[in-house]
Amino acid sequence: MDKFKIQEDQYAFPYHYIASLTNNIPSINKKLSWGFEYITYIDFVRTYIEQKIQPSSLLDIGCGDGYLVNSLAYDQSKQIKGIDLSERAIGFAKAFSNGYEFECVDLFKIDQKFHVVCLIEVLEHISEDFILSFVDESFSKVEMGGYMIISVPTTVEKVNKKHYRHYDELLLERQINQPEFEVIGQFRIYKKSRLLEKLIKFSQKRNSKTIKRMVWNWHKNNTYYADKNTGKHLVAIYQRTS
Repeated sequence: MDKFKIQEDQYAFPYHYIASLTNNIPSINKKLSWGFEYITYIDFVRTYIEQKIQPSSLLDIGCGDGYLVNSLAYDQSKQIKGIDLSERAIGFAKAFSNGYEFECVDLFKIDQKFHVVCLIEVLEHISEDFILSFVDESFSKVEMGGYMIISVPTTVEKVNKKHYRHYDELLLERQINQPEFEVIGQFRIYKKSRLLEKLIKFSQKRNSKTIKRMVWNWHKNNTYYADKNTGKHLVAIYQRTS
């Protein structure tokens, strides 16, 4: 089955919005197993963008239903845009939009440059024969001094049926190969932990904001960050230097 179609079929519903994080209280409806994991790497990326970069413009490539973009603090003076090839996903992104722009358009038709470009859980969806040209085109959208933020699933977990590959630091380095950019940070996010899984299930059953906040705080101190043996997601930050 075509991997794009597998992903497209999942957009029968804006499923990323089922999981949310507000005031350090995770809300994972329908007891989704991936929800806590998802809001962890999204929280990391969002916090990095808002607190460390504070970009004047941002392009989220492969934005899906727009959850990351729509979770950013709205500022109409900034050019924030999400693009995706799925018309259905972009429809959901627009429906939840807080004012930012979304467009169903091919990356190769974007001729602007941005302060920040994001590829959040996107590269694993790109086929082997297209990955290098896709990476080159994505990095070409970053303005001088700007940043590329990449998040990918790691080899800690087996490859999902809708993915072509999972990553470690070496594979990501080989596929990026952008001499005009400097790696300024690499982070392993979300430690695989049976105890965390039990705590998440307990907090869902109790459905108490206090317990959910306590579990999230425990997670931030114990399993939010990880190492190469346990981290289920790899986030890499690049800055354009030439």
